[in-house]
Amino acid sequence: MRSALYASCAIGLLVGGVGCATQGTGGGGAVTGSLVTVQYVNPQNFTDFSVQGRDVQTSSTTFTREVTRTLEPVMSSRFPGNTLTLRFTNIDLAGRTTAGPRQVRVVSGARHPARLSFNYVLQDRSGRPAASGSQTLIQTSQPGGPGRPRTLDTETQMLRRWLRGLSVNR
Repeated sequence: MRSALYASCAIGLLVGGVGCATQGTGGGGAVTGSLVTVQYVNPQNFTDFSVQGRDVQTSSTTFTREVTRTLEPVMSSRFPGNTLTLRFTNIDLAGRTTAGPRQVRVVSGARHPARLSFNYVLQDRSGRPAASGSQTLIQTSQPGGPGRPRTLDTETQMLRRWLRGLSVNR
């Protein structure tokens, strides 16, 4: 199972230049070379990590893709040449999943805000940490805006705001 995950990550990196989702507590298996690397610590124990009713492996692949797609432009413009590693310790996706055969996620109001807990390391070109720490982001604004919301829109926007405001050691 893990070999298939690592192979999928390697193919994803080669084709799309995205980070790798890894499961478990060890950092091994992560593919390096992208601007953003996403890792997971025991995702099977996360509060709510079912993207569109999918299992943990599929959810981690989808979450990694959306996070890297969102954060790589910020990294390129704000931290050129640097790399960011996000190691998620808990995820509670926005909204709630309805009961029934289709398990639809309903995001409305502040009753079920998104919560993302992670450790991070921002490294400069030489590999030295420019910033590191632990962070918990909690959704403070209502979802919405023009157009149809994308999968994980709330969570990726939270991470984008956090990265744009990240202070670094210069």
